[in-house]
Amino acid sequence: MIRLRAPSSLSWKLLAAILPPVLLAVSGIVWFQYFMARREILEAINKETASVAKRLSSDIDELFDQRRRDILTLAETPLIADYYRNVDFGLLDEAGAYRKELERYLRNFSARTGVYARILYLDAKGVVVAGAGAPVLALPAGRPRAAFVKAREAGPGGLWTSDMEDEAGVGPVVRYAKPVFDDLGRFKGVLAMFYDLSPLREKLRAVVVGRRGRAYVMAENGRRVEGRPAIEGGLELMTARSALRGRPWSVTVEAPLDDFLGPLRKVRNAALLTTLLGLGGLVVILLLLVRSITRPIAALVEAAGKFGAGDFSQRLPDEGTDELGRLSGAFNEMGESLEGHRRRNSELQSQLIQAEKLSAVGTLISAVAHELNNPLGAISGYVQLAQLEDCPPSLRRDLGHVYANVLRCRKVVDNLLFFVRQSSHERGKVDLNRAVDSALELLEYRLVKTDDVRVTKELSGTAPLIVGDFQQIVQILVNLINNACDAMSGVARYPEGKRLTLRTGTEGARAYIRVSDNGPGVPPEAAERLFQPFFTTKERGRGTGLGLSICRQIAREHGGEISLENRPGQGCSFTLDLPAGRVEDFERLETPEAPVLHPAVPGKRVLVIDDEADMAEVISRLLREDGDEAEVALGGADGLRLLEAGGYDLVISDMEMEGVKGEDIFARLTAGRGRSRSEVLFVTGDILNPKVLSFLSKTGSEYLAKPFDIDDLRQAVRRLLARSVDRPG
Repeated sequence: MIRLRAPSSLSWKLLAAILPPVLLAVSGIVWFQYFMARREILEAINKETASVAKRLSSDIDELFDQRRRDILTLAETPLIADYYRNVDFGLLDEAGAYRKELERYLRNFSARTGVYARILYLDAKGVVVAGAGAPVLALPAGRPRAAFVKAREAGPGGLWTSDMEDEAGVGPVVRYAKPVFDDLGRFKGVLAMFYDLSPLREKLRAVVVGRRGRAYVMAENGRRVEGRPAIEGGLELMTARSALRGRPWSVTVEAPLDDFLGPLRKVRNAALLTTLLGLGGLVVILLLLVRSITRPIAALVEAAGKFGAGDFSQRLPDEGTDELGRLSGAFNEMGESLEGHRRRNSELQSQLIQAEKLSAVGTLISAVAHELNNPLGAISGYVQLAQLEDCPPSLRRDLGHVYANVLRCRKVVDNLLFFVRQSSHERGKVDLNRAVDSALELLEYRLVKTDDVRVTKELSGTAPLIVGDFQQIVQILVNLINNACDAMSGVARYPEGKRLTLRTGTEGARAYIRVSDNGPGVPPEAAERLFQPFFTTKERGRGTGLGLSICRQIAREHGGEISLENRPGQGCSFTLDLPAGRVEDFERLETPEAPVLHPAVPGKRVLVIDDEADMAEVISRLLREDGDEAEVALGGADGLRLLEAGGYDLVISDMEMEGVKGEDIFARLTAGRGRSRSEVLFVTGDILNPKVLSFLSKTGSEYLAKPFDIDDLRQAVRRLLARSVDRPG
C-alpha cells in the first residue's frame, strides 16, 4: 500500500502565490479609503473654518464701524460748541455750566453703550474739559501726547484711530479721536473715545472649533486679542485667516487636526486590525485547503508513477465515504477519466470554501448571541422578580420600561439571523396605532424630560392593521424618532419649540406611519445617500450610519418601503408604507392555544448549573419562591461534583460553559441508563449554535432561550417536577 504524505513545497508555493496579492489588495483598499476620507474631512473642515473666520471678521468689522458712527454722532452735540464759545467770550460761569452738562451727556452715552473705558473732550491745549470713565490728567505743557497731535492733524472732518494699545487699569483698547473746529476753522480741542476690547474677547471666546480650537484677532503692531489660551504641545493646526475690512487687522481661527482626525484614525486602526485578523484566518483556511488538495494529488502522482512503471497492483488506501474516498475508489477502479478527477477536485474545492464561510458566519453569530443573551437573561430575570414585589406604581412603570427594552435587545439578537440567513420572524396582526404608542412610551423620558419635544399624535380613527412583526415595527419607529430628536437638538430653539408629529392612516390597500419634525431638514446632497449603510449626517462618534439602512431592510421584509420628504430649513418627514392587512390574511394567522397552568410542586431538590452568577441567582430565587430546595453550581465542573451526591429531582443547566458543557452534564445524568435519572431543563443564550441545536434535537431535551420570561421558566419547572413525581423510582 502507498502511504499518503503532504508535499509541503507545493503547499507553500501556493500560499506564496495567493497571499501577497490578497495582502496588497486589502491593504491598498484600506489605505485608499482612509486617505480619501481624510481628504474629504480636511476639505470640509477647511471650508467650515474659513467660513467661521469670514463671518467673525464681518462681525468685528461691524463692531468697529459702529464705533466710528458713535464718535461722529457724539461730535455733533452742540454742547461742545456752546462750551468753547462761552470760553472765547470769557463767560466762564456759563462755560462751567455747559461743561457740566457736556460731562453728564458723555456719561449717559458711555453708560448706554457700555463699551467705552473712557470718553473725553480735551480743549486745544490738551486739558480734559469733560469725560466719562476713569479720570485722565491734563497733558503736560509743551509735550502733547502723540495721539492728541495726530488727532489735531486729521483736520476738519477728519478722524484718527489708533492701533491696539494697552490702557492702564483697562487692558487692550482702540482709541478714536476726532478734532473739533469752530465755524472759522480754528482748532478747539479733541473728542476721544477709548473702545474697550473686552467684548471682542468674549465674542472670540464663544467661537468653538473642535474640542480645543480657538480664535484670535491680531493687530498691525502684533498685539492680539485672544478668546482662549494658545494651543500647546506642538500639534499640527488647521488654520484659517480673514482680514478686516476697515483696518489692517486679521482674524485667525485655528484648531488641532487631532480633534477632527482622531476618530478617523481609530476607524483606520480598527480596519487594519480586522484586516490582519482576517488574513490570519485566511492563511489557516488556505493552508488547510491547500493541504487537503495536495495530499491526494501527491498520492495520485506516486500511484500513477507505479502504474506507468507497469505495477498495476498498486492501490490507494480506502479514504472512507467522503469525496477523497470516492476519489481513491475511482482511481482504483480506473473507470473515471482524468477530466472526471479534475471536475471532482473543483467541486471539492468549492464545497470546502463554502463550508468554511458558513462555519465562520455561524460561529460568529452564535458567539454574539450567546454573549448578549446571558446578561440580558439576568437583567430580565431581576426585573421580572422585582415586578412581583410590592413596589410603588412609578417604580413598577419604570421596571416595565426596562423589561420592554430588554425585549428590544433580544430582537436585535434575532435580527442577526434576519441579515445572515433571512430567518423568519414572528408574524401576527399589528395595530400601527398601538405601535406608535409603544414607541413613544419607550422614548418618553427623552422626549419629555431631556429634549423638551412637543409630540402631536394624529392617529387614524380606524386602526390601520397589517400582518407583521410588532417589535420590528416598533424598532423602526424608535429609530426614526431618535433621529428626529437628534436633528432638532442640533439647531437653535424655534419660536414654536421642538415639534414631533406622528400620523397613521390608510390609502387604498396600503397603510402608513409618517414621522415629521421641524428640525433643519436633510442637506440636499445627503438625501440621496441617507439609506446607504454606514452613511450618517451626525457628528463623529454619535452615529454609525446603520439605523436607516436596517429600517429599510425590515420594511422591505414586510413588503413595504421607507421614503423621505425633505424640507430643508423646515424639517422632514419619513413615511413607512406597508401593505394593509386583509381579512383572509388575518384568518390564516395561527391562533395560539391557551397555555396549561401547572401548580407548584414544593419540597423538591433542584440543581442549578450556570457559570453566570446573576443568572443562577435569578433561577434559584424563583425556585425557592415555589417552595423547592435550590442548590447552585457556578460552572459545569462544580455541577458534576454536586451530581456525584445525586438525589436531585430536576437539573437546570446552561449549555455553553467553560470546560464542562451542557452535553457533559447530560451524559453524566444518563450514564449507563440510557435516560436521565433526573428531569433536565437546559437554559441557553447560544440559540444559534448548530451544535447546540443538534444536541437538543437529538436528545429531545427541553430548553428555554435566554432571556426568558420568568412565568415560562416557572411553568416549565413545575411541569417537569410534576413529571418527576409520576416517574417510577
